Amino acid sequence: MRKPYGLTDNDLFDLERVRDSLALVHALAQQADHPGLYQPQMLAGFLDGICESLNSIIGSATSQQRPT
Repeated sequence: MRKPYGLTDNDLFDLERVRDSLALVHALAQQADHPGLYQPQMLAGFLDGICESLNSIIGSATSQQRPT
């Protein structure tokens, strides 16, 4: 099923996951004055997941574009 803006259910799920990941990274960044709260590898993992989700959504959007 396609949602507004031509999003599939999977695209919408990926966007929600990206939003939630960004909110978590933002919350962790606000706590940066607490040493040892998170490791660079953890931040890299979050960013990698965000990139994968965005690449999936972009790929889906570009593969389903129709010539005008």
